[in-house]
Amino acid sequence: MGIGPGVGFVGRLRYIASPVLSMIWVPTLYYTISSLSIILALWEAGDMTLDAQEKLPEGREVFDFIIVGAGSAGSVVAYRLSKNYKVLLLEAGGEPNPLQYIPGFAVFLTNKAPIDWQHKSVPQKFGSLNSINQQSSWSAGRGLGGTGNLNYMIHLRGHTQDFDNWARITGDPSWSWAGVLPYYKSIEDYDEGGDETYHGIGGPLRVGLPDYVGLGPEFVKAGQEFGYPSVDFNAPFHEGFEVLKYPIRHGIRDAPYRAFLQPIRRRSNLVIRKFSHATKVLLNERNEAEGVEYDRHGERRVAFARKEVILSAGAITTPRILMLSGIGPAAHLQQLGIPVRRDLPVGHGLQDHIGAYLGPFFIDKPRTLALERDLTPGAFGLPPDVASYLLQVTTLSESYLVLSKTLPSSGAHAAGMVSSSYAAARGEATWPDLVLYLFGFSVFRTFGDEFSKAFSLKLDEQRRYYEHAVGKESFLIAVSGARPFSTGQIKLGGSSPYDALVIDPAYLTDEGDVDVKVLVDGIKKTLRLIENSTTLGKEMNARFTDVSLPGCEHYIFRSDAYWECFARRSTVTLHHPVGTCGMGRVVDTQLRVYGTPRLRIIDNSIQPIIVTTNTQASALMIGEKGVDMILKYWENEHLERMDNTSFQYGEAANMSSSLFRITTDKKSFSTKLMQWHNLIQK
Repeated sequence: MGIGPGVGFVGRLRYIASPVLSMIWVPTLYYTISSLSIILALWEAGDMTLDAQEKLPEGREVFDFIIVGAGSAGSVVAYRLSKNYKVLLLEAGGEPNPLQYIPGFAVFLTNKAPIDWQHKSVPQKFGSLNSINQQSSWSAGRGLGGTGNLNYMIHLRGHTQDFDNWARITGDPSWSWAGVLPYYKSIEDYDEGGDETYHGIGGPLRVGLPDYVGLGPEFVKAGQEFGYPSVDFNAPFHEGFEVLKYPIRHGIRDAPYRAFLQPIRRRSNLVIRKFSHATKVLLNERNEAEGVEYDRHGERRVAFARKEVILSAGAITTPRILMLSGIGPAAHLQQLGIPVRRDLPVGHGLQDHIGAYLGPFFIDKPRTLALERDLTPGAFGLPPDVASYLLQVTTLSESYLVLSKTLPSSGAHAAGMVSSSYAAARGEATWPDLVLYLFGFSVFRTFGDEFSKAFSLKLDEQRRYYEHAVGKESFLIAVSGARPFSTGQIKLGGSSPYDALVIDPAYLTDEGDVDVKVLVDGIKKTLRLIENSTTLGKEMNARFTDVSLPGCEHYIFRSDAYWECFARRSTVTLHHPVGTCGMGRVVDTQLRVYGTPRLRIIDNSIQPIIVTTNTQASALMIGEKGVDMILKYWENEHLERMDNTSFQYGEAANMSSSLFRITTDKKSFSTKLMQWHNLIQK
């Protein structure tokens, strides 16, 4: 049947384009995904070329504050400080790529240069064994907005007992749940309203449900069948399940660049220097921080601060800058020929969440996102409306809106926070040590490839494991040990700021193997919930794959030994490193570096013990609370020198228990964590 009379140009274009575009759509989609690294590199090259043309002032540059790092915490600090003070914000990367605003691209952008630092751990002996060379791949965002541009957009603050524990450890009640809650609320704008006792309204960060939540409601209902209530994870609770909230506005990723930095780019008080790699903090003869040395487009520059230098470069890069500045473990610095300015356990106390991606689980109903089926030309507003789409979408912002309505979810749809039998035995049944994340993507044709790239897993093994699931309705559950006892360390790889770091998270090395036992317990709980619930197991025929994980084939399938093998081999980082400059070890509770006046650290490296949940929300809170400390100090005209010399290595201020005296020994620190839990139980 041909085109009828009276059909205009638009109609003819639709008629011609529809079958052609449908035929080439899937290959084009996969080609685009495979070309993301090239797209990102071209974007950065253009951004860097334009940025290099900016001529910087000659002579001595002086600011009130210098902030190193424009990630989650640094964005908040710049947002607040630059209202009244002259601020320099240094960022090693450039502008966020437009694709990073689209939630659905998160799964494809992990571990992609140049927006990701692509760190690697040292080979692990007891976890991440299916990774290439047994090295865990650690993503960290590079560019304005930092890791907030890369993550899966899960907005979880942490459990109330996490922060009450911080208060007990540090002896400072301002770090309790009641103390940190106002800072969470002040940055948030909950789009659901609700209980304003726990939710912020009118803040810069929009928080709410994405347009697509997939199997989230069914997952929550399945949890209820097993006695876990539907709860609000960002309010007080014990255990429970919830459909996840995102930092999202009009379908677009809202944190932290769009929420905090983009609105203030034109402030006269704020100077943002992109592609500026901080190399060290400048210290005077009194060990006071005076400024920062940094490299920008091949030129070594310095900038000075009248008031303070603030490191917000994250739990990986902040300890690097400190150690390059002479602040760190004396023996390590001396070995590298770096003059020691302050002997502190920088880099110690490293903690991270790891997750075992359990699945695929198969179901009989089309309730998950299937790439080839759902991301069709029609889903993007293309044929039969291709011509009107091409004529209508004329700006980048409109393009984002179209794509975001098609890809409104990062894939993380819901979560359950539950206590393992081991936590219950310690008397901590109301303080979860397991998080079960529902990822509602069906296995698509190149899933094994993308998963391998994202986490540096062995490609042949991933292809072999997932090939049987391609084209079937499926989902994954990431089982995470939320309160690990294992602790690691970050060291310098050399005296150059460009030497690769030595990162050892020491996964699953705790005394007594509690961490791996908790993971196995979580895997078994997940299987019971999925397969035995009416909502998923009976009504959807949800069932676990019958294919063995590569490396575990010699164990009896689904035996305890198999699950321990699964946990040790399949675990990957959830990208939640904290603790490398912890309170009571490197900084006091005002986040001031011991013995180094006018130098603060405001990022997740100051967490004394990792929070139970994802860490972006806590980074934002730390940014808000930290900058409030600074504003109160300087606005109240506290002109006395910030002298921390009374705080010596290993003597944390107001420590409520000798259990948390500083130790640089990993196993000793892990043992002290267990002792602290036992003390709480008593």
